Amino acid sequence: MTDLCARTCEMVRKCIIFLVALMLSLSALAQSERLYLDTDFNFDFDNTEYSGSGLGASETLFGISLAPVLRFEWNEKHSLGAGVNMQKMFGSVRFLDDIDLVAYYQFHSEKYGAVAGLFRREKMIGHYSEAFFSSAWLADNRLVQGLALQYHDEVGFAELVADWNGLYSLETREQFRILFSGEGRFAKVMYAGATAAMQHYANRADFSHNVVDNITINPYIGVDFNAFFDFDIRLGYLQSLQRDRLVERGWISPMGGELFFRMSRWGVFISNNIYVGKNLQPLYNSMGKEGTIYGTDLYASDPFYGTTSGIYNRTGIGYERNFWKERINVKAEFVLKTDGKKLYNQQIISLAVNLAPKLYDKANKRTK
Repeated sequence: MTDLCARTCEMVRKCIIFLVALMLSLSALAQSERLYLDTDFNFDFDNTEYSGSGLGASETLFGISLAPVLRFEWNEKHSLGAGVNMQKMFGSVRFLDDIDLVAYYQFHSEKYGAVAGLFRREKMIGHYSEAFFSSAWLADNRLVQGLALQYHDEVGFAELVADWNGLYSLETREQFRILFSGEGRFAKVMYAGATAAMQHYANRADFSHNVVDNITINPYIGVDFNAFFDFDIRLGYLQSLQRDRLVERGWISPMGGELFFRMSRWGVFISNNIYVGKNLQPLYNSMGKEGTIYGTDLYASDPFYGTTSGIYNRTGIGYERNFWKERINVKAEFVLKTDGKKLYNQQIISLAVNLAPKLYDKANKRTK
């Protein structure tokens, strides 16, 4: 344990030296350009009571993450950032549970944007529901390793992301995700869009012929308006195509529909999402050649989308509000979930602080 703490401290020391050196090297240029110290901070409490469901464990995830990034901007369109992303789980005996490099190039204009490298997910502009990423998975996987291409205007947005999150080696499988999210508004209060994900879950260096493909497509249409309360109602369709090449049985194509409703005012909200359809995680308990189940390595979505009863309902009651020009987000939510058989609950408390300058406002316009 002493050796682990020493190695962690040495990593932190080297990262600090790197950041200071980079800051000094850019200080002369900063007189005519812009030099920022962007910082993202997250405080997350996520407690699940899922015992007996067979759709996830009862556990408490409680911790913080901090990502100080030195970012140099020039010509108001180009940025180069370097820093670290650190994570600490409360109660852990480690000094830090995880520390990763953050290093990226970003281009942003009035309508177009691109980010390449290792960057925080806050730089993504797409809308990805819990059918793609659960809140617990996002809290534990804050970095994108790859590329994001973006378009943004007053009518809508589109985003294409390549996230390479598995290196081909003796310890890890080669794997990556291709994500798409696009949405457009029409008739003042209506919107339509689609989200898609393709995951390639491939082999390790010590085995072959165990590639898994996981594709999910989610077109939707919705309406949001204000009638004393703010309302958001969305109807979507989920279609998945999955194949485990270890087992010669072809493609599996579970599908379903979901209806989302949210009503809010003064930060207080009530929401309900009901999914009716097939199990979208049919390979969750399948075992690969390394002797472990695919589980959350293959499925980042909420485990209740793996329902075998044909229904999943999520009801949330809570408070969520942004402060200080949307740079601080506070959320507290009590969640009730059911697969049509029993009732389960989840409690979520989060605080997010983002000190990076915002590139776009609520009207999808450049802020600077």
